[in-house]
Amino acid sequence: MKHRLLLPVILALAILGGCASSRPSDSADQQPFVRVCIAERSSEITLVLPPESVMQTATQRFSMDGFHELRCALEDDGAMTVYMDGREARNLRGAFRCFPRGGEHGFGFEDRSYSDTLLVASDGEGLYLVNILPLERYLRGVVPEEIGRNRTPEELEAARAQAVLARTYALRKIALPLTRLFDVYADERDQVFPGAGQRDDITDVAVEQTRGMVVAFNGQLAECYYHSTCGGRTEASSLIWKRPQSQPWLTGVRDRGPDGDFCRISPNYRWTELYSLPALDRMLREYLPAANDAIMASDLPADNWHLLDLNIISRMPSGRVATMQVVMGNRARQRAYYVHGDNIRKLFRRGDEQLPLRSALIDIDIERDEHRWIRQVRIKGGGAGHGVGMCQWGAIGRARAGENFRAILGAYFPQTDVLKLY
Repeated sequence: MKHRLLLPVILALAILGGCASSRPSDSADQQPFVRVCIAERSSEITLVLPPESVMQTATQRFSMDGFHELRCALEDDGAMTVYMDGREARNLRGAFRCFPRGGEHGFGFEDRSYSDTLLVASDGEGLYLVNILPLERYLRGVVPEEIGRNRTPEELEAARAQAVLARTYALRKIALPLTRLFDVYADERDQVFPGAGQRDDITDVAVEQTRGMVVAFNGQLAECYYHSTCGGRTEASSLIWKRPQSQPWLTGVRDRGPDGDFCRISPNYRWTELYSLPALDRMLREYLPAANDAIMASDLPADNWHLLDLNIISRMPSGRVATMQVVMGNRARQRAYYVHGDNIRKLFRRGDEQLPLRSALIDIDIERDEHRWIRQVRIKGGGAGHGVGMCQWGAIGRARAGENFRAILGAYFPQTDVLKLY
């Protein structure tokens, strides 16, 4: 059977995960543990302690009963000074763990709660806070953040598909070399994890009903991605991220049913952004270097250097822009800059928070004055996210249309199987 190729890896990870935490798994199926980076490169970390908790170093274990707050400060020499309720307690190097002795209470950090084990570590230049917990418990926090809370019963299959994908993604990260301090970030760099106590009824059911299930290709964990809204068609990973070749299941698919695109129900299915020339000039100076590593900030003069034109040079099969030309300069001198693939989203920002453009599936309409200078630019777009893998709003649309989670995953990741590992 295909899944036999995966079982030795998963069992080894489960054993290592159990050793990483001083608390046992909450199940007898030897699910692996995951190490989630909550904070990094901090100079100070403060934890609110549960009623009964323990601090463990490499050689000793200390009860923290009766204390309410632990503060860890990084010293100039890379060591850590630990303060208990404001009083200096000990000086340490390397790392230490904190875990509750029992009960359902968790540790507090920056207005959020975290269960199981917390690892505080110094690399000599900054402090890291890592939450170590069983994979299935981690997924109960991740899935509602990724597929959305308060999904209806008719959308359960989309939540189940999301649970399988989130588990597959995490297991691939766990399988990387163990010399790393953590496996995944708790934010959009990997999967959003809000800590303990942020549960949702429908997604809890989805995680439990798909327990141990993953997406696999030829018996191996498949490289899987997902995004909010494809706008009608997903795209090949090689084109979006300029890779040599896409995996067979990441080549892009049409996401259309008998009644239209499945993700047409998304609030980001179609949208428009409007930019004035001064806003674009400021934006380009700030974000062109981030969108193309070959462009330096010094390449963009601060004065008398304006946007002159935007040209879509080529598109991907999905309609997303593959190459965009940005022409800047003045009457005497001009220069063309080029931005490719998903980096186009880094170039154009939106809102007060300067969020990336929703998608690279765009058309551009330029309004000029009588002298041909740009007045404003209107970007009409479709979708949200990079466009690779599962379209989350498309999955919701498919679930409403009666597809089960296996059919949903098969539609977005052709040639793959859903396997149960534990």
